[in-house]
Amino acid sequence: MDDWQVIRERCVARGEPMKRVSRETGIALNTIRKYVQSSAPPLRSGAPTRTPVMAVYESDVDALLKQEANITANRIAQVLRERYPSFSLRERAVRNYVALRRRILHPREVFIRQVYAPGEQVQFDFKDVIASIAGEQTDLQLFTMRLSYSTTWFAHCYQTEDRPAIFDGLLRGFTEFGGVTREAVFDNPRTAVDKVLRGRRREVNSEFAAFCGSLALNMQFAAPGKGNEKGGVEGAHGYIEDNFFRPLRDAPSLDALNAELLIFSRNDRLQRKVGDRTVADLLESERSALRSLPPVAPRPCVSDHAKVNKFAEVRHKTNRYSVPARYVGRLATIEVFVNQVRVVIDGELAAEHPRLFGRGGAELNPLHYLGALKHKHRAVERAEVFKNERFPKPLRALLDRLVDRDRDTAGKQFLRVVGLLEGHRLAELIAAVERANELGVDDPAAIALLLDQRASATSAPLTVDVLPSKARLDPPQARLDGYVVADLKEVA
Repeated sequence: MDDWQVIRERCVARGEPMKRVSRETGIALNTIRKYVQSSAPPLRSGAPTRTPVMAVYESDVDALLKQEANITANRIAQVLRERYPSFSLRERAVRNYVALRRRILHPREVFIRQVYAPGEQVQFDFKDVIASIAGEQTDLQLFTMRLSYSTTWFAHCYQTEDRPAIFDGLLRGFTEFGGVTREAVFDNPRTAVDKVLRGRRREVNSEFAAFCGSLALNMQFAAPGKGNEKGGVEGAHGYIEDNFFRPLRDAPSLDALNAELLIFSRNDRLQRKVGDRTVADLLESERSALRSLPPVAPRPCVSDHAKVNKFAEVRHKTNRYSVPARYVGRLATIEVFVNQVRVVIDGELAAEHPRLFGRGGAELNPLHYLGALKHKHRAVERAEVFKNERFPKPLRALLDRLVDRDRDTAGKQFLRVVGLLEGHRLAELIAAVERANELGVDDPAAIALLLDQRASATSAPLTVDVLPSKARLDPPQARLDGYVVADLKEVA
C-alpha cells in the first residue's frame, strides 16, 4: 500500500518518468505501470497456495480422526513414525495439518440463539469456588440462579452440594427474585436425578420431585455433556468468579461472605445493561410475570430414619448426634437442613444440633447425659461427651483438675457444674469457670455464685413498681378473730 501511494504521487501527480521511479525505488517497471494505470489500491493477497507435505499422509490422518475425534496431533505423529520410518516432519507442521483436517471432518456445532418470555425460565447450578473464611482457605460450593429473560442472577455459597443446599438455594433465589418461574433447567446430578433415561426422560429423586412439585416448578434437565443448554448460568458462574472471588475473597464467616455476595448481586443489576435498559429495570418488569411463592413454603430439608442406639445417639452419614437418654431404643426421624440437624421422635422435637460436614464426627449435648451420669458418676472421667473435641476446653480443663484433686468425687462435682447449663447459657458458664480458675477456686457452689453475680450485674431485679396492678400481691394481714377472748385476757 505504501509503494502504491508513492508511485501514484510521483508518476501521476508529479508526472515523473516511470523508468526513473523504478530505478530509484527498486520496484519493477511492470509493477509501476500497473499501479499508474489502476486508480484502485492493490488488494492484499495471501501466501501462495501450495500442497502441504503432510498431504501424502491424508488418508492415515483422516482414518485416525474418524476413529477417535479427540486424538491429539502428537499421538498422530507418533503413529505415523511407527508406520513410516522415513517420516521426519516437525511437530508444528503436523499440528497445523491435523487442525485443518479436524475442522473438515468434525465441523464445530452450530448454536441457536434463544428468546425467552418474562417469567418463563430460570437456570441454576453449582460451581466449586475458594474463599478465605476466618483466615483459612476453604472450598465452597457456589449455588447460582439466573433468570433467562432479565438475566438477573442470585448466588449463595454452601459447604457442600446436596439436596438441602439445592432446596435452600431455590427458596432464597425465588424470594430474592420476587416469585417463581414456570420452568427451571438443571444438570443431571445424583442429588436430583437417580437415573438418566433415553432422550429427555429422567428418574427424579422423590425428595427433589416433591420439593419442586410444592413450588409447581416444571423441571427440565440438560442433556448430558450439553452445558450450553444452561449457558446463561454457566456464564454467570464465570462472571461471579472473575469479579467477586478474584483475588481471593476474605470474610470473617460464611454468613458474612454470603451477605457481601448478595450486595454485589444487587449492585450488579443496577449497573449492568441489556440493550438500553438496566437489569434492575428488566427484573421489575419480569416480576409481574412471576408466580407467587406458596403461602406455606416447602421445608428445605431431607429426612432420614434411624433408631436411637444404646448410647443415646442417632447416626446420619457416619456422623453421630445425641438425644436425651429417655429416647434410647425408639425410632427417630432425622431432618437435615443446610446448617442444622433436628431429631424428631413421635412428633416431639427431641434434639437440635449444628450439622456436621465431615466424616465420623459426633455432636453430643452434655445435658442429654446428665440423668444417666448421675447414676454412673464414675464414668464421667472418660465419657466421650466430655472428651469430644467440640466440648469447650475450659470445661475439660476443669474436669481434669477435679480428677487430679479427688478422683472419687470428681464426677459428682463436675456434673453439678455441667447441670448449671439448664439455667444458663454455655458462654456464661465458660466465663464463670474461667473466672473461678483465676481465683483459684473449682468448687461448684463458687461457680454457681459467680454465675448468679454475673446475671444480677447484667439485669436489674424485677420490683413491684414495674408490675401492673393486677399482678401485684397485697401483703398478708394478721387475723385474730379465731382466738377466744378469754384466752387473750389470760395472756394479758
